[in-house]
Amino acid sequence: MSAFSRWIRPVGLSILLLGALAGLPLLAKTGYLVNTLINVVRWIIFALAFDLIAGKIGYVSLGQPIFYGIGAYLTAYLAPIAGVGWLGSMLIAAILMAILALIAGVAFFRIRNVTFAIGTLGAAIITQLIANSAEKLTGGALCKTGIPRPQLILPFMQQAIKIIQPIQYYYLLLPFLAVTVALYVALTRSRIGRAFTAVREDEVRSSAIGIFPLRYKLFAFAISGALIGALGSWQAQYVTVICPSDMGLDITIALLIMVFVGGEGRLTGVILGSLLFGILPPFLQVMGSQFFQPAYQQILYGVILILVMLYMPDGLDGLANRIFRRFRRNNGPRG
Repeated sequence: MSAFSRWIRPVGLSILLLGALAGLPLLAKTGYLVNTLINVVRWIIFALAFDLIAGKIGYVSLGQPIFYGIGAYLTAYLAPIAGVGWLGSMLIAAILMAILALIAGVAFFRIRNVTFAIGTLGAAIITQLIANSAEKLTGGALCKTGIPRPQLILPFMQQAIKIIQPIQYYYLLLPFLAVTVALYVALTRSRIGRAFTAVREDEVRSSAIGIFPLRYKLFAFAISGALIGALGSWQAQYVTVICPSDMGLDITIALLIMVFVGGEGRLTGVILGSLLFGILPPFLQVMGSQFFQPAYQQILYGVILILVMLYMPDGLDGLANRIFRRFRRNNGPRG
């Protein structure tokens, strides 16, 4: 496969995705649609960042919501005190969460496989308990409120635009999605991505050919932490409130379902999983049936995850590829 063919599919998919997401609100400017799209885009960013460490490196970190929550809390304090603005808050959260990921990675990457997952899960639980207990710092169960809304300053305008409407937040989030997708594609389709694959497949052999596994694991962990931290900062400015529950296990479960049902380590798979489970909860709520109450939804997601792991281990992306290959084989030229 040539270098050009390796890049054309993910780049084409990214352009198609961004174009579709940019145009959808123009077709139906309802608040419900825009809020659903915001939720979908947020999950795509979250899942791509999670897949860098879970799919590309092969280390399933159950503690990624830590970066999300701390990034949000940083913004809750920095935005009103330092006056750094919405973009400055996101950049600071990204940098500090990348540093935190590097420090945590040095400790956690000493363990592997199930023990790594359990260790990061323990860190997430401890962090959430601390956030619940430190009421003077985080507001505890009453949450931290009063986070200022973003203001957009353009060169040709005398007054700043205050971001209030969901549609404004949506188009403020789309550039971040573009950066996330571009970074994901650039990393995974380059020499760094091939090193990620080598580390995931066999760390001993990768060391023998001159690849330093810890270096690449820390790099992937730092990029993932930075993206998730910046997303937490954006979310804090969107809802103007941050609670300890924003670091809960429900986020981890959702990420696991999106990435592994869609197809871990694959751009198309992660996007498919994010789209499916970003749209499915609102759809079930609209149906309003007693059979789709939140508790039953979690059971449904669990059943879907188990079925996919048993019968489609390569996820929806693998299923789509098999269907496409069979279609081409059955409809191709016959000799």
